[in-house]
Amino acid sequence: MLSFCDRTITVARKHIAPVWPRSFPIAKEPTTLGQHLKKKRFLSGIRQREAAVKLGVSARTLSLWECDRIYPAWAFQPRLAAYLGYDPFTEPMLGSPKRNETSCVAFLSKDAPVTLGQKLMQHRLKLRKTRKQMASELGVSVKTLWGWETDRWLPTARVVQNLVFYVVTPPT
Repeated sequence: MLSFCDRTITVARKHIAPVWPRSFPIAKEPTTLGQHLKKKRFLSGIRQREAAVKLGVSARTLSLWECDRIYPAWAFQPRLAAYLGYDPFTEPMLGSPKRNETSCVAFLSKDAPVTLGQKLMQHRLKLRKTRKQMASELGVSVKTLWGWETDRWLPTARVVQNLVFYVVTPPT
């Protein structure tokens, strides 16, 4: 009687030409961040696992990004910009409704912010700070800062002067 074995062997198949690029259609004019990532990967001729290693994320995370199931957080912006060769976060049309950042990740668009809340949010995003970090610098709670940024409520006149100075002052 033969004994059964629970071992599995994984062998790298680098000498075999991949068939996978012909299996999946890629957009000629990508419109989402996921499509841009997938196109770059296919044009480079690398597999998802290899691209994930280059980006410093898991293959599952890259898969979710490419399928536009989630949107990358700010911490990944430098890596994505280096990988793609441009900054994808400045394109307001990229992304999806299922992002894990605020709805204004790509707030740095051509449309100038109108309200103080929008200006405050744009300044915070340019500085690449979280709402918690910005709130601690301003000496207010995160909920208060959220209310200002979403124009749910307005700060007092005394605080507005400090905010205007903070927003106008160039980041260091």
